[in-house]
Amino acid sequence: MHFRDEGEGEPLLLLHGLGASSRVFDPLFSRRSKRRLITVDLPRTARSGHWASSTPEHIASALLEFLDKRRAKTFELFGHSFGGIIALHLAAQVPSRVQRLTVASTPAQGVASEFKQLLANPMADMTMGWFGRMPVWRPALKAYLQMIWGPSSQVSESHLSIYEEAIAAPGFSEGMLEALRAVANFRAPVAQLKSAKFEKRVLWGEKDRLVSVVEGERLALAIGAKLTVLRDIGHCLPEEAPESLREVLFQ
Repeated sequence: MHFRDEGEGEPLLLLHGLGASSRVFDPLFSRRSKRRLITVDLPRTARSGHWASSTPEHIASALLEFLDKRRAKTFELFGHSFGGIIALHLAAQVPSRVQRLTVASTPAQGVASEFKQLLANPMADMTMGWFGRMPVWRPALKAYLQMIWGPSSQVSESHLSIYEEAIAAPGFSEGMLEALRAVANFRAPVAQLKSAKFEKRVLWGEKDRLVSVVEGERLALAIGAKLTVLRDIGHCLPEEAPESLREVLFQ
């Protein structure tokens, strides 16, 4: 497991989304002051190996062991997209250890049945295996990111490098498919989260084309969280609006 643990006091654990890496949080580390931040590269992503199966349950369990080793008895949580699913599961699993939970652009209620069937098809394994053997074509990667980002956000060369490094990890495509299948079947543990005493916040980009802001409204209502919608921001909030994210997390 590749991780970064810097600062003092109660930690804030930062969890990135699929296809990205912990490097998306570099702007937060550069302006953390003395705040303790911990982040990891998810399994089979960027600089991490296969330290857990790519499902919320297995990743959350491995993270709890990791946090114990880092002497983080209590902590705050932030998760983006798939990282948000992990954060929701982790928070529901050990609510007494969580001080505050923030998730962003998180598909917490599964996906459409048609997409679920597509992921379950054996052809999906063949397709992802083929994808894993192909070199990354930077123009196509940039076009995809620009599509899911907000209209005023610009994908830089450094952003592309983050995703290229993440995708190049051994076993990435297999882990991606396993994670997508987990997303398709995930349902947020709303009863446990709503009854939890810690503060809950949901962030969303107004222009999110992957997970509609309506899903953010439903999630916030279901778990009793405060919803903040960022104008002109798309799906990739940590990269598109690092300063807005810093203001929310460090307040």
